[in-house]
Amino acid sequence: MILKNKLTRKSLEITYPEFRKRFAKEIRTAFESYRKTQLNKYSYNFKDDNSMEYNFYFQLQWNFNHFGNLNWYIEKI
Repeated sequence: MILKNKLTRKSLEITYPEFRKRFAKEIRTAFESYRKTQLNKYSYNFKDDNSMEYNFYFQLQWNFNHFGNLNWYIEKI
């Protein structure tokens, strides 16, 4: 997994488990933003948070980059 910093253009190559540990707070923030957005759009589609979380991680790169609002973004998985 390759992450890039928007400000410094520094690249970081880490594994997925390292990414989950290092960016846990940021992933949680991105998921909460994604969750609020999806519930405002069509809440009838999701029966529980598990399906919503599955959809978030299914498109992790896009969701993390657009809902995370961070200096780091995922360039390649």
